[in-house]
Amino acid sequence: MNKPIRKVPVGIRKRHTIQAALSALVASAALQTPAWGQNAMLEEVIVTATKRAGNLQDVPLAVQALTSKSIQDLNIKGFDDYIQFLPTVSYVSYAPGLAQVYMRGISSGGDGIHSGSQPSVAVYLDEQPITTINNVLDLHIYDIARIETLAGPQGTLYGSSSQAGTMRIITNQPDPSEFSAGYDVAGNQVDGGEAGYTLEGFVNQPLSDSAALRLVMWHEKEGGYIDNVYGERNYAASGISIDNSAYVEDDFNDVKTQGLRAALKIDLNENWTVTPAVAYQKQESEGVWAHRPDDLGDRKYRSFGDEFADDEFVQGTLTLNGRIGTLDVVYAGALLDRDNESDTDYSWYAEYFEDLYADYGYYCLYYDELGDCADPTQSITGDENFKRQSHEIRISSDGEGRLRWIAGAFYQKHEHDFDFRWLAPDVPTGEEFSPIPGEPLVWVTKQLRTDEDRALFGEVTYDLTTALSVTAGMRFYELENSLKGYYGNTGSTYCSAYPCIDHPNLDKKVKEDGETWKLNASYVFSDDVLMYATYSKGFRPGGVNRALTGVIAPAYEQDFVYNYEIGWKSTYLDNRLRFNGAVYMLEWEDFQYSFLDFAISPLTLITNVGQARTQGFEFDTSFAATRDLTLTFSGSYNDAKLDEDYFQGEDARDAGIVTAPDGTAMPFVPELKLTATGRYTMDIGSFPAYIQTAWSYTDDSWNSLDVSSRIRQPSYNLVNVAFGVEKGSWTLELFADNIFDERAVILASQDNFVDLPIYTNRPARYGIRFGQRF
Repeated sequence: MNKPIRKVPVGIRKRHTIQAALSALVASAALQTPAWGQNAMLEEVIVTATKRAGNLQDVPLAVQALTSKSIQDLNIKGFDDYIQFLPTVSYVSYAPGLAQVYMRGISSGGDGIHSGSQPSVAVYLDEQPITTINNVLDLHIYDIARIETLAGPQGTLYGSSSQAGTMRIITNQPDPSEFSAGYDVAGNQVDGGEAGYTLEGFVNQPLSDSAALRLVMWHEKEGGYIDNVYGERNYAASGISIDNSAYVEDDFNDVKTQGLRAALKIDLNENWTVTPAVAYQKQESEGVWAHRPDDLGDRKYRSFGDEFADDEFVQGTLTLNGRIGTLDVVYAGALLDRDNESDTDYSWYAEYFEDLYADYGYYCLYYDELGDCADPTQSITGDENFKRQSHEIRISSDGEGRLRWIAGAFYQKHEHDFDFRWLAPDVPTGEEFSPIPGEPLVWVTKQLRTDEDRALFGEVTYDLTTALSVTAGMRFYELENSLKGYYGNTGSTYCSAYPCIDHPNLDKKVKEDGETWKLNASYVFSDDVLMYATYSKGFRPGGVNRALTGVIAPAYEQDFVYNYEIGWKSTYLDNRLRFNGAVYMLEWEDFQYSFLDFAISPLTLITNVGQARTQGFEFDTSFAATRDLTLTFSGSYNDAKLDEDYFQGEDARDAGIVTAPDGTAMPFVPELKLTATGRYTMDIGSFPAYIQTAWSYTDDSWNSLDVSSRIRQPSYNLVNVAFGVEKGSWTLELFADNIFDERAVILASQDNFVDLPIYTNRPARYGIRFGQRF
């Protein structure tokens, strides 16, 4: 029998209902009675989801796009901002640059281990995949053309890790036809927290009729709102007590982000164009993005050490576009180099395991000069480097005629060199106990993970009639995953000299290959209505387990998602109303699952556990009610559940101990996600003005697959409002984000963490923004 449901405490704030949020939404439309339909029309949305530019309404694929205008209107600056307005995407987040994204219920809750499963959603920056385990690249969003989400498996065109969908961030490109420039400055204040500011600018400079340079720069400071409060820890087994007085600080979770992009476009001749580009960003964050409202209070946390992360990346790209006869040719190459240094308090670990360590004498394994037990307080120092190169060449027909096709070859190599060191400052630092002079190591994980991917892919579309078209796609691929290095206690025969890489206790490799297919049929009922049916398959690479247990296989295999979908694209009322949607069923076969069970191993293990199924629908609606009033309403519903019992290991199966029974809801999958916006323009004297409201709703979800200990994360509503005036080239805006000061539960930690932190969102924030375009 399952344990009673335990709800996460959500602090002192009262919850707001969906009805209340909708009331706030329609308030922006109620300023005056509009003349319905007067000169109203929706803008055309161009997407490149099929690796061809096309009207969103003509693409038989479930695509949602945040356009450049909507990004600017919604004041989107980073991951936490745009993810709020993508209802087909769910996520968990620990801190800036530390997040996992999911689509269509494909989530086992066991992702995020650096040596474990790759993500089920691929993330792209322009043409390069930047997918990283638990480390979503938190690119500052400015001068961005659009953010596209492609829901459902995209295995044929986008390959590995596009198992449940693909998210693409597409930058604005240089334009030789005209000069343009702009800047934006903003200041804000977090309610009960710190102030912040943003400085941004771009310039597009034609160099000739056939060349242009585009430069983009940004600098942002986000104010903190979590207080690190005073506390003590008592290590009962050793009798040692510590306090965190040296680390007490109000609003200690702040972030500074600065960066630039530069792209040069050169038309070599009338057929060929080359575009080299570079992007750089450095993000420095301090503190934590969690609180403990149950015992410390709202926005209160207790840390006993340094908490910071320095995340820096540079990306170089080269894109070549051309024509050979009637064929279009594209080469896209990219190199990404990312470094992340971090420090995390780990003192809770020694306190939580005090009984275990007392039994084994751990506390007194090391002694100070007086012969007393050493303080076991620990911290984790992280030093990570990510290197990724990708190369794709594709050839396509010109898009005319009844037969259209695209074919290409792809290669990528991703290296993740991670060095995590568990430090105990009061442990003696002599050679006998620490292989690093001056650094009191007690455990080290120093490994190099390499993932390679080679593929051939293609799609063919044929118009059977003027209304009916069919598309077949394929991808043949080879995958390779290797993991080499050392993990374990220091000072041992394996690790006599740091970094231990010369004498690894781990050196494994796995190779896989396969193919994936897509079939699609679309029917154009009229110029305004298109329907399609799709079967598609997505895959995620397998890999190796660090530990050999005799219980769990030394390697886990790739897993697959099979998607059955019917969708539609439609416009009505002379292009004033757009209504797109899809209904679907996904079958997840032999999905990978990460778990930690000390009875089996002290290390996280990954195994292929069974079957899961998602049934759901999604929709995206825009309505130009009048020339002055535009409304949007989008959402998704996902009923994602296990399709068979899950047993954590063969011993559990033999004993009949079910970890999660058939029908268990998959974790981190809110059944319902909704978002809506209303924007109304008017004149105030001689000044054009606008008022806007944006609302999002996220349903409750579970934080784990294990029914014996999981926690239900409650639903939440977020509401943003803005009021602005415009004159000529400039815009002045007042904005308020999360105006009801809702305390969202982004992630509730498992209950084997003594601190039980709850990762939450930013509180209410108020600000002013000024921008100008030339």
